[in-house]
Amino acid sequence: MKEVLGLVAVALSIIGHAPYIKDTINKKTKPHVFTWLVWSIVTTLAFLAQWVKGGGAGSWTTGVTGVITIIIMLLALKNGTKDIKTIDKIFFAGALLAIIPWYLTKDPTLSVIMITTIDVLAFFPTIRKTINDPTSETFFMYALNLFRHSISILALATYNISTVLFPAAILVMNGVMTAIMLRPKYKK
Repeated sequence: MKEVLGLVAVALSIIGHAPYIKDTINKKTKPHVFTWLVWSIVTTLAFLAQWVKGGGAGSWTTGVTGVITIIIMLLALKNGTKDIKTIDKIFFAGALLAIIPWYLTKDPTLSVIMITTIDVLAFFPTIRKTINDPTSETFFMYALNLFRHSISILALATYNISTVLFPAAILVMNGVMTAIMLRPKYKK
């Protein structure tokens, strides 16, 4: 059953990101390049930590999403927003520094806490941009991610800080993004 949930979460990741990639190529969505750069690093690290700590099928979606975030980051270099602030550079440096505790302790738990914090903070350039222009993001991806992250947590083979913290925090942040994009619709 865990494997089926893992495969469903992977499929939802691909389905959810496909319109985002298409919208980015068509210049409808303008991803913040530093947000996606940081997400590329931390999502890949989160996958590795989940895998090492026994996440099993629940970690598959994080691995696939790591590859997708790299693709979107590369697209953002050409078609994205590049209003880079000092705080964005700090998030990037923090993402790289999060590797050190894992290397030193041989345990990814502290690194997962760091990358989860950084990932949540890396949402803020995108949140800032989306508050100003809710149509600059693809709603479908964030809304679907609420469902996907819930399934990926259920698919985890082992529950511990290293396997659960990252998808749980990203679930919450996708909820924030969904609410921000729905806000203009409520005003009407």
